[in-house]
Amino acid sequence: MDATRTRRLGREERGSAVAEFAFILPVLLALIMFLVEGGNLFRAWLTLQKSSQMAVRFATTGQGDEDGTRLAQIVAEAKKLESSLPGGSPAMTVTVCSRPGTDLAASCADDDPGQPCQMVEVRTSVLYTPFTPLVAAALPETLQIRSTERGINEPWKVCQ
Repeated sequence: MDATRTRRLGREERGSAVAEFAFILPVLLALIMFLVEGGNLFRAWLTLQKSSQMAVRFATTGQGDEDGTRLAQIVAEAKKLESSLPGGSPAMTVTVCSRPGTDLAASCADDDPGQPCQMVEVRTSVLYTPFTPLVAAALPETLQIRSTERGINEPWKVCQ
């Protein structure tokens, strides 16, 4: 091979880096969008987890039992973090129920935070709407994220 032909081959590969970058760029952008959406979804789930934990921690103390505002106070405690949910503060749903004793097989009495020594359960949920362009097209229009936390009410009165 002569020297001029070798030089010509070297010059023909000049644009290959740009072409390779053009092929890789869409994949990298899609990966970044999936990471951002996944992080946002995880943040929403962690917020719901913390809301449920805060509400159960409050519920087990029996505050509001004397004046009949206990259920409303538990829901308000769970909704304290609602504004920190990603996606423009979607509406959080809070459900409170109780079970006699500590039996998970027993049916849960809805809208009842329970009596002393009973199990209280707080469920939080939110409809999450994906916002990144590629990921939103690949996922359903809304995803329901849920969290459940349970605790045993303290004996603020004599346990029955």
